[in-house]
Amino acid sequence: KRGMEFHAWLNPYRASSRVPIEEISKTHIIHTHPEWTLKYGENTYLDPGIPEVRAYTNQVVHDIVSRYDVDAIHFDDYFYPYKINGELFPDNASFKRFGNSFYPDQLEDWRRCNVDQIIQELGATIKKAKPWVQFGISPFGVWRNADVDPTGSKTQASQTNYDDLYADIKGWVEKEWIDYVVPQAYWHIGFEIADYIEITKWWNDNSANAHLYIGQSVSRLNTDRAPEWKSHPKTEIEKQLDINKTLSKVKGSVFFNGSTFQRNPLNIVERLQQY
Repeated sequence: KRGMEFHAWLNPYRASSRVPIEEISKTHIIHTHPEWTLKYGENTYLDPGIPEVRAYTNQVVHDIVSRYDVDAIHFDDYFYPYKINGELFPDNASFKRFGNSFYPDQLEDWRRCNVDQIIQELGATIKKAKPWVQFGISPFGVWRNADVDPTGSKTQASQTNYDDLYADIKGWVEKEWIDYVVPQAYWHIGFEIADYIEITKWWNDNSANAHLYIGQSVSRLNTDRAPEWKSHPKTEIEKQLDINKTLSKVKGSVFFNGSTFQRNPLNIVERLQQY
């Protein structure tokens, strides 16, 4: 009655996160198919380069969409993991086995191809089961930096979707593999490395036909991250909403995270109710 939709939030590759394997159920995929997994940092991942992993992920998504009344499947920014200094992602064996024409010099292209395939396949799986169910992704805020690619944003992010997570979000929206995109523009206006205005304008110009919603970090309000998050009389979030209103493609906002509204820093709940 409140017009709400349910978007099922999933991660395609994270098999476990900072949980000892011995504490995980014996029926879990880590134990039933250990040959599909890789350990990197403190986490265990399903190897994106193994075809059976893509098939398994498609089965899981098909099961959810076909059996439950969800309005969308929603992926966050976790594709290939964020890089850890001094530690290489250990997928050489699967690259050698499944890389075919990419091997041995195009590891990064192969990784992007793996993620491209699963996104394209998942979109088809969802639409075949229920054409009205949406497929959306909330990527890290920067696709590529302009100093690497002139079509990228004027940012200096230390890691990016395309070059580090191997997620070509710009390509996915152009090919219409996903229905909506929610870039995580979690920085403040004027932030030198990744300015909120620059990022939102870039996505406004590069979202193609996908619906665009801006991810905003309400959790940073009234914290010590930067003085901008303590600003008055308008909060940083309100200033960002003013920017959003000037951008024709922006359909709305998604706020991270929900528990912040319970704490209600700077009376943000009341402010947004009146906004």
